[in-house]
Amino acid sequence: MKIAFISIVKDPWGGSEELWAHAAREAMVHGHEVFISAYDRGSLSPQFKSLADAGATIFVRRGYIPPGTGLYKRVATKGLNFLLNKIFNPFKDIFRARPDIVIYSGSCYSIKDDPELIQLLTKYKTPYLINTQVNVEYSRPINEIEAGVIRNAFHHAAKVMFVSERNAAVARRHLLDNIENSLLVRNPVNLSEIGIIPYTENGPAVQFAMVANLLVNHKGHDILFDVLRSEKWAGREWQLNIYGSGDDERYIKDLCSFFKLEDRVHFKGRTNDIRKVWEQNQILLMPSLCEGIPLAVVEAMLCGRPVVATDTGGHMEWIRDGYNGFIAEGANVFSFDNALERAWQKKSAWPEMGLNAFNTAQNQYDPNPGKTFLKIILEHGHRP
Repeated sequence: MKIAFISIVKDPWGGSEELWAHAAREAMVHGHEVFISAYDRGSLSPQFKSLADAGATIFVRRGYIPPGTGLYKRVATKGLNFLLNKIFNPFKDIFRARPDIVIYSGSCYSIKDDPELIQLLTKYKTPYLINTQVNVEYSRPINEIEAGVIRNAFHHAAKVMFVSERNAAVARRHLLDNIENSLLVRNPVNLSEIGIIPYTENGPAVQFAMVANLLVNHKGHDILFDVLRSEKWAGREWQLNIYGSGDDERYIKDLCSFFKLEDRVHFKGRTNDIRKVWEQNQILLMPSLCEGIPLAVVEAMLCGRPVVATDTGGHMEWIRDGYNGFIAEGANVFSFDNALERAWQKKSAWPEMGLNAFNTAQNQYDPNPGKTFLKIILEHGHRP
């Protein structure tokens, strides 16, 4: 079978890429042809290169604008891309391969931003799956015209997949639609092995960790900094280790300096050794404004670590307040401070809560998500 994957992530790589990438590798192992459409960033990330080395055909398309591009150039480039897309469909190359099925991976409503893809799916009557990885729930980020486009795309999809029940429920509310063809899927985890990592004492300071792309409107680094700069937290022994990279890296580092947290906050960059992270840290902090279900949360739990997270996305489907973590009622300074305070007062219980976190995650995660996803793909594609 010819299987086409559409990536809309503009970072070099993101957690939302992992599920389709695992399915793509699984497909190639079983002799299927894989085609990938991704944004042209000037060079392929190591993950895309690895997929190409495994046999995938990769097509790049216009649309990426580097962070830091000036306002006038950004507006001009967007205008030019809009005109070029109307004349030269950016997805035409992948449809020349005549895929038997297309898998679109993005946020819940990002399909509205790719009318050229919808046009070709309709023209060739190609079956497709929509794999949604995140939703915004504290506002309705779409208008009625956009909602109509999304509803239409969802109705014609073979399946609309969500990584949390909460994301699906919010989408139904926003779209005024039951999304009868919805399906819950699990993302893969980036762990060399599954098992609780014993707690170790690395000096008197508690080691907080935040594992996430450096994107404040998504992950909420600024909310956490605003909590930790208070007089109360200044008087306590803690260190915050931040793992990840992203478009807001400069702002986040500047904000750290602005709040005079440089001696407490340490930027560790990206890492692929997640178990090493949890050998050195005791609890995960996730002050997210929006989510699906972060890989970082599931990975931390599978390593035996509790999580402090905001009530967004699928967090409450994995985290039970006071049992295996702590939930902030909202993505704001007041709520997250309260949740972190409750966690601080229960430091002695973290190892036991970590065991509870491990048991919860072990029962809920999919150990073979690539195989599961490929099975869904093969069920709905045209057979050659």
